[in-house]
Amino acid sequence: MGLSIVTVQRMFGASLVASVGVWILQGTMMDGVLTLIALCALSAAIWGLSERESTLHYLNLTGSGPWNLLAVVFSIVAFAQISISIWGFPTVGAYILSLSFIGSFWLTGYMIQPS
Repeated sequence: MGLSIVTVQRMFGASLVASVGVWILQGTMMDGVLTLIALCALSAAIWGLSERESTLHYLNLTGSGPWNLLAVVFSIVAFAQISISIWGFPTVGAYILSLSFIGSFWLTGYMIQPS
């Protein structure tokens, strides 16, 4: 049994309130937006981990065991580290970019494979 949808909505609401607070305190909207992205991603990860069985089932990560999951994580971390070392990206931004860019390739690959 994972988190209830009410709890998840409260987590996303708290993320919005915290990011508006960062925007007001820092004075730049970009800091608030980056905070919102990071906190929403953290909330989504917590929600996904609370429903671990269904999350792994719907992402089709249960077929070949932990090696597929390890390959996904390794490729995301490797691309982020390359982005940091070669192009000088900020760490948080590089990991968000890597998660969305490389993660979308893995997700598309898992979705088009026959069951």
